[in-house]
Amino acid sequence: MKSVLCLGDICADLIIPYAAALKAKPGDPMSYLDTDVRPAEGGSAANTACAAARLGVPVLFCGTCGSDAYGQMLKSGLEREGVGTALLRMDAERPTQLVLLVLDEQGDRAAFACPAHLGSQHAIVPEQIPEDITDRICWLHVNGMMLREEPAASTQLGLMRRCRDAHIPVSFDINVRVEAMHNPAFFENVRKATALADYILGSAIDEIPMLTGERDAELAARKLSEHGAAVVARSGEQGADLYRNGVRLHSPAFRVTVADTVGAGDTFDGAFIAAMLSGLSDAEALKEANAAAAICVSKTSGRASPTRAELDAFLAENR
Repeated sequence: MKSVLCLGDICADLIIPYAAALKAKPGDPMSYLDTDVRPAEGGSAANTACAAARLGVPVLFCGTCGSDAYGQMLKSGLEREGVGTALLRMDAERPTQLVLLVLDEQGDRAAFACPAHLGSQHAIVPEQIPEDITDRICWLHVNGMMLREEPAASTQLGLMRRCRDAHIPVSFDINVRVEAMHNPAFFENVRKATALADYILGSAIDEIPMLTGERDAELAARKLSEHGAAVVARSGEQGADLYRNGVRLHSPAFRVTVADTVGAGDTFDGAFIAAMLSGLSDAEALKEANAAAAICVSKTSGRASPTRAELDAFLAENR
């Protein structure tokens, strides 16, 4: 099999257990055990690359980070998962992007990029992408994170066009962040990206309605799918829906105890891509993706995606 190419963000996450810190009691050392800020390997596109690789898919990653200690950590993390890093650029001038992830009592997170603008992850340049890339890959996965700043936005849109022309499937995770909310250029780039994608994935509540003007989540997803792409609407504990050619498929979520939700959507994307490449139906791909996301949220890491053996065992136990 040729490789999946994941192009996009790679960053160091600083996970801040804010809710746990509020519960800490002076004089009780045990109450401080879960309050440490911890660094972790992150980035939506990088997490998806690792999730697909753990399921046996050959994966290349294209992105930019600093050549500092965080950047070295991120490169080593990809290689540890078997993800190819030949297209990862280590920038000597920009420090590695940091993302502060503040966790609440339910394990949900609020994300804050640091710096908010001109971070290393947006320094992806066309020169990173080989001329023969469309001969080397069988799938392209990208996200909206890269569409709010140059040169990453133009680089990503250009590669999406090349893959579309070469009949290579393109999946696009909308992935809106607060830093882009008042950026008209971002939404214009998202419009272009949705027109170039074969699969559009995003939050059914927060992201897909934003692109269509429809407040109702189902109407928004149906409207977005009218342009020809399959639309995958993720709804957390409500499961996920796929809209294609006027047909809606629903796959319920698996019930697990949530540790935190960091990386759940990224894991879903990686498992969905792996399932589609293995020849599974839309319904089966949704089920596997939901299962992988459930495993991820039951652990405290954005890179808690399952191996093939772990996913198969979970599905067997939760028929």
